[in-house]
Amino acid sequence: MIQIPKIIFGTFQYCNQEELNPIITAAYKNGIVGFDTSPSYNTENILGVSLNRLIIQEKLQRHNLFIQDKIDGWQMETSKGHIEKYVENSIAALNCNYIDVLFVHWPFPNYLKETWITFSKLKQSGIIKYIGLSNVRERHVKSLISETGIVPDVVQIERHPLRTCLKDIEYFHSNNILVEAYSPVCRMDKRLLNSDILNSISKKYNKSIGQVILRWHIDTNVVPVFMTKKISRINENMNIFDFS
Repeated sequence: MIQIPKIIFGTFQYCNQEELNPIITAAYKNGIVGFDTSPSYNTENILGVSLNRLIIQEKLQRHNLFIQDKIDGWQMETSKGHIEKYVENSIAALNCNYIDVLFVHWPFPNYLKETWITFSKLKQSGIIKYIGLSNVRERHVKSLISETGIVPDVVQIERHPLRTCLKDIEYFHSNNILVEAYSPVCRMDKRLLNSDILNSISKKYNKSIGQVILRWHIDTNVVPVFMTKKISRINENMNIFDFS
């Protein structure tokens, strides 16, 4: 199974450079080196600027950071699966020379097979280190492996205590596919805030419910991808490595 950061920062819903710069710096200062974007988030350019600013500020090398990006459905459709130019555009937007993980954002059937074969070629070329599928279940992955013989390195799915995906995750792990969880705390749904079980664990360890949930992901070998606009929340979310 591939080695990636234990926790990744997502850039969905960021709008401008001034908003993102201090957050990226705070994330790095708290030990976060993994960052997630997508063409549909419209954050590739601003994330690229923020990360290059961070590299200069902290005297880093590109390999000190871990960058994830995606290919969207319209790109698959427009190119009939030959998405190389869109990957080149993303690399240029991010102002870097390779992407650590590239995901198929949604498993739309049109040109999925062709896109996945192109992903494999890009991995072989070295401009993509790992290839992944997002928003998939066991059936999608099984079908694509059967058609192409190409096994994903990683999948990214919505996963939290209200959507545990136990059977899917068991299948992924049994095939050495790493699992990432987006929306890992389910926007702190009131069913989580009011959960007797989560509240009792929270009190036992003197941690917030959010911290308990993030730790649960890590303890079940899943990498949480979280998003926040608050530096205080970054501090809190990274204070989860002293309990299990």
